[in-house]
Amino acid sequence: MYTLIAENKYGQQLELTHNRAYEIVEITGIDPPDSTINTTHNADYDGSAYNSSYMNNRVITITMAINSPAESNRINLYHYFKSKFPVRLYYRNGVRDVYIDGYVQNMPISYFAPKQVVQITILCPKPHFNGGDTNIQPFSSVTPMFEFPFSIPEEGVPFSELELNLEKVIFNNGDIETGALITIRALGALTTPKIYNVDTGEYMIFDVSMEAGDRVEIDTIKGEKSILYYASGGSVTNIIGKLEQGSSWLQLAPGDNVFTVAADVNPENMEVTFSITDQYEGV
Repeated sequence: MYTLIAENKYGQQLELTHNRAYEIVEITGIDPPDSTINTTHNADYDGSAYNSSYMNNRVITITMAINSPAESNRINLYHYFKSKFPVRLYYRNGVRDVYIDGYVQNMPISYFAPKQVVQITILCPKPHFNGGDTNIQPFSSVTPMFEFPFSIPEEGVPFSELELNLEKVIFNNGDIETGALITIRALGALTTPKIYNVDTGEYMIFDVSMEAGDRVEIDTIKGEKSILYYASGGSVTNIIGKLEQGSSWLQLAPGDNVFTVAADVNPENMEVTFSITDQYEGV
């Protein structure tokens, strides 16, 4: 059994399953979408060399029969599926509870058939399904276990040579790698906050000094990357230029991801929260 709900841009919802007005005949496009693999052929050898790849847009098609009274039930659909307008689909089965955003591409209707049938096509530019609840995982305040300050030399330091102070597993419940919304809050004055991925050795280091009440909002989601500094006085500044050279836009692999946090001065005043929207290829 499954449940399918449509939500229009005004937040109004219509359940299409368990609804006497409609009978769902078929839903396509909820399996993993196709990918495009870019390769280059070289005349010197057989086959080709891999260049890049990406997942194509997801196209979901819902085919439904419209029950009596067909006229009013058909017109009711127009409130939720307007051509070119956004729509959010919620899908829940025995294992997953997800949603996806898209735009209504077309909605042909067999007006004069003995029983009217409608076929709703929704184009989803972001092809992954999103978990219903944001997965929020905080670090507690840091208790330093090594002497400060320390810094990373320009040539870098092998991650194994760093004695870091607090490790925490951040869990990605989805089945694909994803970015996160990371918030750094200053409980007091601190300098040069740092976030490390223990598994990969990647890090983000920010050349900023923070006062009590300040926070940094980091978005590492692909296509949405940003770093904003919210001062306690109310000002908001784009500090993407304060990201130190060598830093990476941290991603979370499916399953366990071990992170640690630090600062050059007063790391005990640093509090970090990861907010993750788990993502899935299909349902």
